[in-house]
Order: sequence, then C-alpha cells, then structure tokens
Amino acid sequence: PGRGERKLVFGMLFSIKEMVSRMTPRTADAGLSSIQTGNFTLHHLETVTGFRFVLNTDTATTDLRQNLQHIYSEIFVEYVLKNPLFDPMTSTSIEIPLFDSNLSEYIQLLSCFRSGAVVSGR
Repeated sequence: PGRGERKLVFGMLFSIKEMVSRMTPRTADAGLSSIQTGNFTLHHLETVTGFRFVLNTDTATTDLRQNLQHIYSEIFVEYVLKNPLFDPMTSTSIEIPLFDSNLSEYIQLLSCFRSGAVVSGR
C-alpha cells in the first residue's frame, strides 16, 4: 500500500478507536480487533508499545488476532525490533528484506491469502 493509503487507514483506525473507547464502559477492554463492511474485514492489533498491525480479508475470514500476534511477536520483533539499524523513532517505513520475506511467507500460509494475494510490509 502507498503512503497515502497507510495514512488513511491509520486515521480511520484512530477515529474508530476513540469512538469505541467512549462507548465502552471503563471496566471493559476497549480494544479494536476488527471492522467488517459489506466487502471486507479489517483485522487489527495494536501492541502496548503502539505498533499497529492490519490485515484486510474478505468477509468470510474469521478472527485473525492470533495470526496478527504471531506476526508481531515472531516476525516483527525478530526481524525489525531486534535489528540495530531500525529506529522506531525516525523510521517511517520498514525496509528490511528479511522482515519482508518472512512476513510474505507467513501470510501466504494463511488459508485466506492462498489465492495469490500480494503482501507488503511497507
């Protein structure tokens, strides 16, 4: 996805998260895990450190929280956060080939993406 598309998705997620947190009782978890429309489902994970992970699928795909958690803990942490050249404070995109290849490999194993979807970590 292009930079403009990423900004649009981030803005939408930020706005929806704010709305959900205002409608949810204080004692409940106000996390946003997915948004479903008539055409697609957006699956979302936000880590405690503020990183956000999003997968768009068709509406038949069920909860992908475990898959997003795997992407974060097993791929992102290993290939991005442990990379001494990555600075989360200044980096606006991830340009780490090992991250891209491992993410693509994992995504292509998911049944909802086996039809040849294109995956990009940027």
